Amino acid sequence: MKNIKIHNYASGLYFFVITIISILISFSLNYLFLFDSIYFQSFGEKLATDRITKIIEQSHKWQWLGYLFIPIVVLLRVSFTTICLYTGFFLANFKVRFKDLFKVALLADFVFVLAGIVKLVILIFFKEVSTLNDIQFQPLSIIEVFDRTKVDAMLLYPLSLISVFELLYWLVLAWLLTGLVEKPFGNSLKTVATSYGTGLALWVLFVMFLTVNLT
Repeated sequence: MKNIKIHNYASGLYFFVITIISILISFSLNYLFLFDSIYFQSFGEKLATDRITKIIEQSHKWQWLGYLFIPIVVLLRVSFTTICLYTGFFLANFKVRFKDLFKVALLADFVFVLAGIVKLVILIFFKEVSTLNDIQFQPLSIIEVFDRTKVDAMLLYPLSLISVFELLYWLVLAWLLTGLVEKPFGNSLKTVATSYGTGLALWVLFVMFLTVNLT
């Protein structure tokens, strides 16, 4: 498989494309599924009608803010991966420019865009959406094997990360790194596992700690 020459790609362009597609996916989910009725079906047995109405009003009022946060989320996600990779190469005493690793992480982020598109397609054509919980559907993730209402809150996030798309993300990262550092795919995959994998594990532990202390 031919390696990609990372320096041929403009970070700004790919960041723009990823952000726009992510916004369109989010908008489509809101437009197609977030009707007032879905809030009543989700909270009807738990909250009073006036309380649900207020939730709907607040949701409509601040919905635009969610779109503004999407580029921030993308930037933080890509930066996290970049920092993990850069730290791994630094500890291995291997010199790689931060901006080149940023491009690698940015290109690999298209995997999550693909995951969003697959989710949207499945929700539109193959899955019935009647509650807000249905919109939390994560395609090809192990969390979908379980009943979310019966899973410990502390385990929801780590289980959601165990997915085909997360595995694909690791593989794409490793493949892109082979075009940057000119090492065999196996070595690049090991680098991803020891750097990004370690960072991800620490992040998961942090989220689990917060979940335990805030619930």
